[in-house]
Amino acid sequence: MITHPTAQELVAGVAQWLPVDGSASVFGLRVARNALEIAARDMALSPAADARAVVRMRALLGRDGTRVELDAALVEAIRSGTIAPDDPALVAHLKAAALDTIAIDQPKYAHTLG
Repeated sequence: MITHPTAQELVAGVAQWLPVDGSASVFGLRVARNALEIAARDMALSPAADARAVVRMRALLGRDGTRVELDAALVEAIRSGTIAPDDPALVAHLKAAALDTIAIDQPKYAHTLG
């Protein structure tokens, strides 16, 4: 679900950034750990979150496609006015997508929004 950086890019970035001479600060190690935890949650949770999003967007748009294709079609439908910004199904989809993202990025906060 994370689009930028991807979980792979997070892991690769941590691997390149961490010093091999043991000179990393406690703060730096915490940052690295947090990035790796986000990547792990993304790999574990994104497939199901993406599948749920595809189901919701198929219903909203009345068409099939991949997550990327449906995301682009949804943006276009909102821009063109085909789907109103206050459409209850759209609002429900956006809320669910936001909660899925928060579960990956900041899981400590997810319970306050659900």
